[in-house]
Amino acid sequence: MVNKYRRGRIGEKKVSNWLKSHGFTNIRRSKGSRGPADIYAVSPSGVKTYIQVKTGGGRFTSKEKLKLRQLAKQRKGFAAYIHYYGNGKVKMVPLGNWKKRRR
Repeated sequence: MVNKYRRGRIGEKKVSNWLKSHGFTNIRRSKGSRGPADIYAVSPSGVKTYIQVKTGGGRFTSKEKLKLRQLAKQRKGFAAYIHYYGNGKVKMVPLGNWKKRRR
């Protein structure tokens, strides 16, 4: 049996692979679950993206959303969260206006 932390890290790895297959570059994963972003990546259009990953039945709280958006704003990037369902299905939800952040 896999605990929640381990399941989350596995989900982050699979999401990292998914991002790479969709043209994201410079993909970096956090060294634990301490900060608001689990993954940092650069989008295909060159936008810095800070991503929180949720797996299974995990919920993205309003407090987590606020912290992630603040981090992205401070670093002049974009915030998004990704829900990984475990069967290869990934749902990416942008937080804010993606078009304003494009170069």
